[in-house]
Amino acid sequence: MSLKILGGLLLGVVTLAAAWAAFNNRLVDDAPRPVPEALRVPAPTLPPERNAVFALLGLAEAGDDPHSAGLRRWAAMDAGAITSLPASPRKWPASETRQPASKAWGCDTQTTDCVAVWMQEADALRALTAAHADIGRRCEAVAQTGMAIDEPMITPSAELKTAGQLYIRRATLLPWQTTVNCLRWLHLRSALAGQSGDRSAMLTFVKQADALTGAMLDGTNTLIGVNVAGAMARRHWRVVTDLAAVYPAAAPELRAMLRPMSARAADTSRWIRTEANFGREAVREYACMDLGADASAMSADSPFHCEPRFWAMPNATQHLLDKYWLQAEAKSGGGALNMLDWEPDPSADWALGFPWRNSIGGTLVAVAAPGFPIYVRKQASLMLLNEAARLALAAGDVEPARRAVWLSQQPMDARLRERLAIDGEHVVARLWAPVSSQDTLRYRIPSGATSAATVTGSNPDPSPTKS
Repeated sequence: MSLKILGGLLLGVVTLAAAWAAFNNRLVDDAPRPVPEALRVPAPTLPPERNAVFALLGLAEAGDDPHSAGLRRWAAMDAGAITSLPASPRKWPASETRQPASKAWGCDTQTTDCVAVWMQEADALRALTAAHADIGRRCEAVAQTGMAIDEPMITPSAELKTAGQLYIRRATLLPWQTTVNCLRWLHLRSALAGQSGDRSAMLTFVKQADALTGAMLDGTNTLIGVNVAGAMARRHWRVVTDLAAVYPAAAPELRAMLRPMSARAADTSRWIRTEANFGREAVREYACMDLGADASAMSADSPFHCEPRFWAMPNATQHLLDKYWLQAEAKSGGGALNMLDWEPDPSADWALGFPWRNSIGGTLVAVAAPGFPIYVRKQASLMLLNEAARLALAAGDVEPARRAVWLSQQPMDARLRERLAIDGEHVVARLWAPVSSQDTLRYRIPSGATSAATVTGSNPDPSPTKS
């Protein structure tokens, strides 16, 4: 009797395995489909000679023309000739040492009053900036009013012959760290100029930092680029409000610089389309690799022939990804605030808690898809912090006893208003996504005049909150 039971169990397992195999191989993969129109990445509109992203890319390179150096670097990256970032001849200050100046250089302006830190270490920081004046001057030459950025997209290879041509390697190479350091340089220079009593120079450096931040917010397209731009904006707005608190006489000019986020900066569809494109290429390339293969560990000239593995179903996996990206795109018209309830759940379509057809691809999508709403919450939080910083600068013109009422009367989306408050000399914002492990950020209100002013911000929305 026990042998019959055992035999029956074995037969059941074999039957189940055979049934699984019948629905999980490339012979039964979906037919390919065109890229949905809503997920197509638009062609660049900014001519390369006007695109400041290349000058930022070449900022630390050799030669006297960072823009030309950046174009050469980009061409090599796009062709797959560069698969890691080599050391550049020009260096920014290091932030990982224990020296006071280096620690001050690395100050996290998103959550710390770095203006106070920089003023405390002013002498050491002046020596530091003098030692790195070469790359700093290049940064200042690029960061000018009117600068524009259009983040380029890696060109997918029609045929993969070497590992260096893999899209998943090339698309993550754009070195935004030099852009972040350029902003840090301008902020530091503005604080040092203010500490020296040179108000004109302080405002000039802030204006350059604002131009760089605005160009990044409006011009980044990939998920990585958009998040770097967001982090830069959070740093910039905090420095501006801290400078206004230290130098209240300059608050009106600083306030005039800090504008509402543009419709382009608040648009979630740009990174939805580019991330869908990245996923499309990633699915294509991972279908050619052994499970567990590390593409980044391969040398650039390693031979690579894309022959889909027998158990891979790239078309079915891509169609599943498109399904969730199309859901996101459909919600993106109202910006990040209207996407806060987007919670993709691939497992909702599974039978008995498992994707029986295209099990490998379905599991990969199930792992990846629920992580994307965090970027929506980050973008919504960025909109909130833009309001908070601008309100802090405007609140200096309001008598302290009237600020809470004044805040409640400002025109803005109800979902933003409910997360803003006045706490003493600060405007406080409760975030949807933590910044540096903090779910609440504070912006100092400068002491100032006595007449109240309205802050022009997001469109008022009297509807109940959706958050």
